[in-house]
Amino acid sequence: MKSTILKNRALHVVAMLVLLVGGLTFASCVSENGEDIEKSPIVGSWISNTTPTYYIVFDEYHQYFITNDINTNVNTEVGTYTFTNNTLTCKVKGTNTTKVYSCSVKGSNLTLTGVTGATGVQQFTSYTNTRVRR
Repeated sequence: MKSTILKNRALHVVAMLVLLVGGLTFASCVSENGEDIEKSPIVGSWISNTTPTYYIVFDEYHQYFITNDINTNVNTEVGTYTFTNNTLTCKVKGTNTTKVYSCSVKGSNLTLTGVTGATGVQQFTSYTNTRVRR
């Protein structure tokens, strides 16, 4: 009878240690603000499939810029964005203009369809800048 009680206590201690280690492991995965933030599929650089070519860059801080030359710091449009439920909302800096797009990301292709403040369908391909800055 004593050995059964000791085995049960040993199992309880082992179970408690496993739970403790598991809990600490999951707690260490949470970001500093208490939320795990998944990288948005639109974050990155995109090149238009039109002529003239232009680029749109979305960063992880919810800022975007549009430029004709990705290697210069001359932007044609700058602003902030939100992206939820495949809806992209861009607020142009320095104006009261808001552009809303229905957004689709499939592999390395981005399609923006104007909903409010923007018209037409715009096609982009993921872009990686290979030019080395000096």
